[in-house]
Amino acid sequence: MGDTFKVAVASTDGQNVDSHFGHVDRFVIFEVDAITGDGKETELRDVEKAACGGGACGEGDAFEKIAESLSDVEFVLAAKVGGHASQALSRKQIITLDYVGLIDEALHKVRDYREKKRIRLKNAKKLLESYGIETEED
Repeated sequence: MGDTFKVAVASTDGQNVDSHFGHVDRFVIFEVDAITGDGKETELRDVEKAACGGGACGEGDAFEKIAESLSDVEFVLAAKVGGHASQALSRKQIITLDYVGLIDEALHKVRDYREKKRIRLKNAKKLLESYGIETEED
C-alpha cells in the first residue's frame, strides 16, 4: 500500500461495525489504502473499558485514556460514539463516525469522506491564498 491511514473499529467479530465505543475493551485496527479504500487488519488493540452501563459512562478520565491509546489512528468507527468520548477523541485529532454494518463497506465510506474533506481543505486554502492570507503547509 502507498498512502495509507489508520482506522480503529469497534467490532465483536472483526467483520461488522457493531459495538458502542464505551462498551468495548478492544478495537480492530485497519490500515486503509487512501486511493482504493481497501483495508487490511493490522492489529487488535486492547483498551481499558470505559465502564458504560446503567446510565454512567466514562467515569474519571476513561475516555482520555482510550483516546491516548488510539492517538495514531485518524478515524474511529463504532455503532455509537457518545459526546464525551467524541470530545476526548477530537482533542487527539481523531474523527469519530457512527456506523453499523460491514467493516469493508465502512472503510470505503471513510476513504470517500476523507477524500472529500481533503478537497474542501485544498479549495479553502486556495481561496485564502487568493486574498493574500498564508496557510500552513500540509
